Parts: sequence; C-alpha cells; structure tokens
Amino acid sequence: MDGKPFDGLGYTGGLRRGYTTGTCAAAAAKGAARMFLSGAPLSSVTVTLPGGQSLTLPLEECTLSEKLARCAVRKDSGDDPDGTSGMLIVAEARPSSRPGVTLSGGPGIGKVTRKGLPVPPGEWAINPGPRRMIESEVGALLLEGQGVEIAISAPEGEERTKTTWNPRLGIEGGISILGTTGIVEPKSTAAYLASIDLYISSAQAFDSPRPGTVFLVPGYVGEKCLAERFGAPRELIVRMGDHVGHALKECASRGAGPVHLFGHVGKWAKVAAGLFNTHCDFGDARLETLAACAGAEGASKEQVRELLSLPLAEEAVPLLRQWELSSVFSLVAERAHRRSSLHMGGAVPLGVAVLSLDGEVLGSFPEIGREALSWTELPSSA
Repeated sequence: MDGKPFDGLGYTGGLRRGYTTGTCAAAAAKGAARMFLSGAPLSSVTVTLPGGQSLTLPLEECTLSEKLARCAVRKDSGDDPDGTSGMLIVAEARPSSRPGVTLSGGPGIGKVTRKGLPVPPGEWAINPGPRRMIESEVGALLLEGQGVEIAISAPEGEERTKTTWNPRLGIEGGISILGTTGIVEPKSTAAYLASIDLYISSAQAFDSPRPGTVFLVPGYVGEKCLAERFGAPRELIVRMGDHVGHALKECASRGAGPVHLFGHVGKWAKVAAGLFNTHCDFGDARLETLAACAGAEGASKEQVRELLSLPLAEEAVPLLRQWELSSVFSLVAERAHRRSSLHMGGAVPLGVAVLSLDGEVLGSFPEIGREALSWTELPSSA
C-alpha cells in the first residue's frame, strides 16, 4: 500500500473502517492461486465479502515459479486498535492431487489446542468464515477436477500473538485468521461483544476441577487478584470491560456457573445501582451508591455529604475504613449480587467480590473471608 492507509470501505462515525485477517488471507490466497494458474504476476486482487461487497486490495511480495506462487496482503484495521494491523498475511499456492482447495497454515498461524473454539483442537486457527471465503474465491478459479493447496502464514504472527488473548484461549504458535463480515468496524461494539462470547465459551470448555466456572472481570484489577491470591486459571478469567450485562446474560444462556464477579469498588457500585454497562456514557452512580450504602450502615449526614463530594470512588475506601464502615463494601457486593442475579434470571450460582485498586478484597457476597482460599473454594449462591 506504499504506506498509505486503505480507505475503500469508507468511514463510520468519523472513523475509518478496515478489513480483517480473514479478508487478507482470502485476497492473498486468490492472488497466489491466480498467479500460479495463469503464470502471470498480479498487483492487486478483488474479493467478495460475506455481505456481498467487492473489495480490491493491493498485493505485496509477489513471487512466481514453476512449483508455487506466493503473495501477501497487508492488514489494515482502519481506526480500530488492533494488534495485527500493519502485518503481512501471506499465501502460497501449489498444485494438489486432491480436487478442490486444500487449506493449511504455516509459520505465524496458531494451532488450536482446546475445545470451545469455532475450530476443533489440532486444527490451524483459521476460523470458519475466512475458510469459506478462501475456498469460494480460490475454488471459482479452478477447472473441474483441478486441485490447489493453499498455505496461509504470517511472518510476525508468533511475536504479535503475545499481545492477544490467543495463548489463554488455547491457540498456540501464532495469530488467528478471523472475521465474520470481513470488515473491521472501528471500536466495534459488536466485535467486542462477540469476543466476550468467545472467551466465555472457551472458559466453559476448559477442563477444570469446577466445570462451568467463569470469572468475569472488568479489567486488570480483578484478573490480578484472581490469579495471584486465589490461583484461578487464566483460561477461566474473562475480561468484559464495561459490558457487564451482556457478559452475565451470555453466561446464563450458555449454562455457566458458578459465575464470579471480581472488580473495583467503583464498577460494582454502578452495578449495584442497576447500571449494566459501566461506561460513563451510560451513567454514573458510584458515589451516590456508596453514600446510600454508608447511610444504611450508620454514616452521619456529614459523612454522607463528604462521600458525595469525592471525585473518585477509590477515595471513599480510606474514609470508610477510618469511619469503621467497612461493612459498606459487602453491602455493595450484596446489592450488585442481587441486581446481577435478577439480570441473569435468578438461577445461576453467583459470587461478587469488591476490590480496591491494589486488588485487595474489600467486601464480598457471599462472604469470602480473610483467609487465603483456593479459587475452587470461593463461595457462590443463586
């Protein structure tokens, strides 16, 4: 692309769209197959996306010989933050004695090692959507009875996968070839929710002493506490960001349980108030909730006013301790538990732990207690 960003997919909400690793793989595969079959070099290739749109992408590093053709497409995620953006997705095409398209992976493409993913264990991490695109684009070039082998690789894949969740999901050795629509929507909520669903599915499929257990955390604070204090396997920990409600309902629909919520006091104060998307755009009841719970636990009017004047929920932690009102944290946990249980339909065993920014358990429901526990002993209730 000569360093210029691709803009053929246009903009949404003022942000530039991009295209997935799946689209890159399909375009590179089609380019390599066409070069090999025609014996002529190419500079670009047009593919059809699952939604019917046509997309023309430039090809890079094209080589052609009697035995194979090779070319690459550079991933462009648009304005979406993506650990694979800018990397090359490479395809090689060779003749095959087997009719049709035979697809494999190569260096930098991960292999699936656990159940719960769209691709079974032992297979290359090339998801069903991209597989269909590759088979359709390349298959349309073949004569009846003709066969071609397509190998997808990613020179930077092994290094870049370290910044993704692939190792935790059981995908080892490289990146995944992903994409449902073929398009990357910048900061796509749908894509993020789909990734949460995938992580929950993977957690459920993980072989553990407590089958079905899922730990939902907004971010690093909960994950660190679970892993370091309770020894929870990282494969069971799902980062859901602000999408608490979606993650809870997904767990309920998949029959997960017990489900444990571990997160900062500010997050669970919002959930205790009935806010199931904790992004600031959807509301902020942190200090109001803490003040109300403090009042219920015996705080004076002056103390309630002071809580309401704070800029951050974290600043309430030392004050409540100083006032000997640490029971407020467990009350927040209990109310977050009640709200979450109702949101899930009331039938899923659930536990909530309220944490400080340092990952200390401030309060919980059901009560965890101060003694160190294994994650397998964490209490839950419906």
